[in-house]
Amino acid sequence: MTAFAVIVLPIIAAISAVGAAHRWERAAPAFGIGGTAAAWAAAVAVGVQQWGGADPSVVGDGYVDTGGFPISFVLRVDQLSASMLVLATSVALLVQVYSVGYLRGDPRYPSYVAFVCLFTSAMALVVTADDLFVLLVGWEVMGACSYLLIGHHWELEPARAGAVKAFVMTRVGDLGLLVGIFVLGKAAETYRVSGVIEAALAGEIGTGTATTACLLVLCGVVGKSAQFPLHTWLPDAMPGPTPISALIHAATMVAAGVFLVARLLPVFVLSDVALGVLSAVAVVTMLGASLFALAADDLKRVLAWSTVSQLALMFGALSLGTVDGYAAGVLHLLSHGVFKALLFLAAGSVIHAVGTQRLSSMGGLRRAMPWTFATMTVGFAALAGVPPLVGFFSKDAVLAAAVDAAFHGEAGRGWPVLVAALLTTVLTTAYCVRAWLMVFLGARAGQVTGPDAVVVAPVHESPPEMVGPLGVLAALGVLGGVAVLRPTYLGLEPEHLHVGVALTSIVLVGLSAFVVVAEWSRSQRCEPAEVLGPFRTVLAREASYDTLLDHAVVRPTWRLSRLTAVVESDVVEPYPRGADTGAGWASRLLRWFHDGDVQRYVTVIVLGAVSVAVVVGMVRP
Repeated sequence: MTAFAVIVLPIIAAISAVGAAHRWERAAPAFGIGGTAAAWAAAVAVGVQQWGGADPSVVGDGYVDTGGFPISFVLRVDQLSASMLVLATSVALLVQVYSVGYLRGDPRYPSYVAFVCLFTSAMALVVTADDLFVLLVGWEVMGACSYLLIGHHWELEPARAGAVKAFVMTRVGDLGLLVGIFVLGKAAETYRVSGVIEAALAGEIGTGTATTACLLVLCGVVGKSAQFPLHTWLPDAMPGPTPISALIHAATMVAAGVFLVARLLPVFVLSDVALGVLSAVAVVTMLGASLFALAADDLKRVLAWSTVSQLALMFGALSLGTVDGYAAGVLHLLSHGVFKALLFLAAGSVIHAVGTQRLSSMGGLRRAMPWTFATMTVGFAALAGVPPLVGFFSKDAVLAAAVDAAFHGEAGRGWPVLVAALLTTVLTTAYCVRAWLMVFLGARAGQVTGPDAVVVAPVHESPPEMVGPLGVLAALGVLGGVAVLRPTYLGLEPEHLHVGVALTSIVLVGLSAFVVVAEWSRSQRCEPAEVLGPFRTVLAREASYDTLLDHAVVRPTWRLSRLTAVVESDVVEPYPRGADTGAGWASRLLRWFHDGDVQRYVTVIVLGAVSVAVVVGMVRP
């Protein structure tokens, strides 16, 4: 019943936080932290059991007969789902603690806590559900909670726009996921995830069916994980509270797409077309997002594009269709959840102190915020893949899997993923070093108040409830690579470090960092991205992709809807309106004939009889 506890406890905490907040001001954070901590303890208990080599546990046996197909309320927990439970609840707990200081005095704090708890519960349901429709319920609840959390500051137009955009774009993809679930269930004759996987392994699902189902599932995955062509909602969701960015965009919602592909990988392996599409999407996304991050002037937007790129790296590993690719993709998913949550929370600490998200308005914060500086440095280094941090080992695993596929396996997918991953490593290091330099080193940017007057606002370190979670995540980033990612895991034997790949990645990281630092020094410690020249403007505008979507999709859809409305109002509606008017006049005439006036009745009968007689006389020969 422990897996059920991970789902139920946050729901109880959400209800309690909202119900008691009006009586006790500290009730919301108390219930939020307490409920999430209890869920985390239950998740750790599940993880310890599964990591110890236990067989996958199945909890529950109830189902609902819908008349067409039964919906099973069964939870299935293995090493993958247990790892995701621990990751999601750990980040959620740290976010709850961090939010106490970050959102102190916020009038909507109780509802914020409730939505975070519901979001945590929905993610737990997604990773443990053994029924595709129950999984879809958790998937959609996450989408609804993300809409509400991104739009937490609904009085701000960017927050409202970002929430709507995230909701609409992810719903577009979810339509494909819903149809894909029907195709999978029909082919496997069951909607149980375990049953679908068994049918795939037994060869009971044909290649054509697998291709159709996987491409439809990819629609939902691409939307949820912000991959091309539905990638732009994630950076635009940054007006939401920074702790939500850490929760949704590092360890939970966007990770759900990678989890789903990893869970259904035996089905994807049946279709070279689906794996090829996944590989192409991953290559385009990881390179494009890295380039956009390199030119962005918003700290959270840099991290958002980094998330999009790193998720694409995971999809690239999974698209190889190999055991090593699967392990590498999952390991990078888990390590990314650690260091990206650290980076977002550290960014929140910087923004909380400085009052802006613009990199050009920061600088010189190293001495004023030593704890934030130290922990965010660890996060940037892990993201860049600096050994021996957690990101180095997981990224090395991805590169090694791509090398094996390129030279000894499916070269058609292996080579593009390998080349794109190496280029992404270079670009990732470049934008990490650039952001680190612009935030913490150089001169402190000030606010110009007159022709020559510049005011530099005082900056201080964040409170302990915000710095504490940063220290925990930084420690995991330092120790996680050796203590968690290298031993036997996910049923795989430990592997020796791929020396050639590791040395190559280290050299690329070092050279990229050197080039950025050199350019930063040459340009008088200003903006390393200036080396991009005119290309920087294109990247800063993110290739005007939203404008293209507006002209190619939004406006034509709007015009079509207006045309449909005109046709309906001027062509279709006159017929029912005419029928309604005719029926009204007919009813009035009938009512006039039946108003209770006996004399009128007799007159009508006589006139009718005379008319009949005249007509009969005229037609008779």
